[in-house]
Amino acid sequence: MNWKTLVKIGLIGTNRSKIPEEMIRQLQAIGIEEEDPARLIMKAAAIMSMRKKAGTRPTDFTGDLPLVTQKAQTNICSKRAVQYLNMILKRNDLPILSEFLITLKKYHKSLPPEALPLIFDKATKTPAVWQALQPVLGDRGRWLIQQNPEWIALDYVPTLEDWENGNTAQRATYLRYLRSVEPSTALTLLKETWPQESTTTRKKLLDTLQVGLSQTDDSFISSHLASKQKNIRKTAASLLSLIPGSTYNQRMLIRLKKLIKIKKSGNQPTLKISLPKGVDDTMIQDGIKASAQLYRSGNKASQLAQMINRLPLDYWSNLTGLSAPELLPLFSEHEYAYLLLNAISDAAAHHQNQPWSQLILQAWVSKSDEKLWQDFAPLQLIPVLDKTQYNQLTLSGFKEIKYLPAENTPLDFLLQRGTYDWEADLSLLFFDRLKTWLKSEDATHWGDWHIRKILSIAGLRTPADLYPKISRNWPEHLPVWGGWERDVAGSLTTLELRYKMEKALRED
Repeated sequence: MNWKTLVKIGLIGTNRSKIPEEMIRQLQAIGIEEEDPARLIMKAAAIMSMRKKAGTRPTDFTGDLPLVTQKAQTNICSKRAVQYLNMILKRNDLPILSEFLITLKKYHKSLPPEALPLIFDKATKTPAVWQALQPVLGDRGRWLIQQNPEWIALDYVPTLEDWENGNTAQRATYLRYLRSVEPSTALTLLKETWPQESTTTRKKLLDTLQVGLSQTDDSFISSHLASKQKNIRKTAASLLSLIPGSTYNQRMLIRLKKLIKIKKSGNQPTLKISLPKGVDDTMIQDGIKASAQLYRSGNKASQLAQMINRLPLDYWSNLTGLSAPELLPLFSEHEYAYLLLNAISDAAAHHQNQPWSQLILQAWVSKSDEKLWQDFAPLQLIPVLDKTQYNQLTLSGFKEIKYLPAENTPLDFLLQRGTYDWEADLSLLFFDRLKTWLKSEDATHWGDWHIRKILSIAGLRTPADLYPKISRNWPEHLPVWGGWERDVAGSLTTLELRYKMEKALRED
C-alpha cells in the first residue's frame, strides 16, 4: 500500500482524482471496503495510519542462512573514536565521514561492525564515501554487502551476462569495466553488436570507449563521424580529439598550419592569424559548424576557435615552434585575444593539460586588474591542477591584496571552487588575514557573504592539526564580532570535530 498516494488523493479530493484499481484491490484484501470513494479514502487513511503506528510483523524467513565469514582479528577503533563516528553519521556530514574512513586506514584501524549498515546506505548514494570505505572494508564488510541487494551493487563486478542480457545501463557498465582491463576485447564486442544496436544505445556504448582510449580505436570511431545521428557524430569527434595521434587531430593540425604563422622581427615573434574562408565537407564531418558563434566572435573566427578548442596543446610547439610560456603572451596581445584564451582554456580542460592550465590560471590571477583578464574566467581549469599547484597558485593570489579577496575575483573563485585540501601555509594565511581584517577599521559586521562561504569551506579543508593554533586570538571583544561569531564558530566547530576525531584514532 502506497501511503503517499493515499494522502495525495485525500488532499486533492476524490472528485478530482481517481482511486487506482490496484489500490482498491489492496484495500479489499485487508478488509477495507466502501461504495463511496470519499468514505473509502477516509476509512483507509484512519486504518492505515494506525497500522503504520503499530507496525507489521516481518514474514518468516524460510531460505538458507548465508555462510558466515571466518572470524578475523581486527583492530576496531576505540569507543571514543566511535563516538565521533556516530556524531558524524547523525550530522550526515559525508565529507567528514570520508575523512574518518581515510584516517582509519592511516592508523590501521577497523570500523565497528554495528556501523557498517548505515555507512553502506550512505555509500550507495555517495561515490566518495564508497571510495574511502573500500580500503577499510575487510572480509566481514564484504560478506555483509552480499546480504543486501541494495548494497551488492557497491562491490559488484560486471559479467558477460550483463552484456548479453542486461539493459542499456548494465551493458554500458560491463563495457566500461572491460575497457579498463581488456580494451581491445571490449572494442571487438562493440563492433560485433553495433549494427543491431538502437541509436540511443549506440550513443551510450560509444561513450564507454573513453576508458582505455588509444590509437587502436581510431578507425572504428572515425567511421562514425559521418553518422546520421548528431549525438554520435559529436561523441566520435570528441573521442578522436582525445587520441593524440589520431587522424582527426592530424587534419586539424594541417588546417591550422595554413591559418596560424609566427613572424619574427629581430628576436621578437609575432602571431599572424588568417581566418578560414569557410568550411568544406570534411570540416563539417569533423564537427566544425559554419554558423557557430563562440566566445563573442563571428562565424569565421568561431570556425577557427572550433579547430583550436579540441586540439591537444602539445601540438602547438609543432605548429609554432614556441613553448607555452612564449605563446601565452602572444595570445593575450593579439586582436583575437579573448577568443584565443577561451579556446586554449577549453582545450586545456578537455585534455586535462596541467602545464597549460597552471600557466593560464597564474596569468589570470596576476593580471586580474586588466580588462581582458577580468572578462575572462577559466574556472574549468581549476580542477585540472594537482594539490601542490592549487595551493601554490592560491597562495600567490594573496600577495597583491591587503586582507581578503573581493567577490568574484580569481582568488575568491580559487578558494571557493578548488577541490583540494589546503596546505598549512594557505590555511594559516587565510585565517590570519581574517583575524587581522576583523581587528581593522575596514571590517563590517554585515555582508561579505563570499568570505562567509569560504569560511565554511576552510573548516573542511584546513589541516585538522592546526585547530589549536587557529582557534586562538579571535577579536571577541570588538563590536564587529557579533556579526561574524556564528560563521567563525561554524568553521571552527567543523575543524575541532576533525581534530578530535583524528586525535582519537591516532591515540587509540
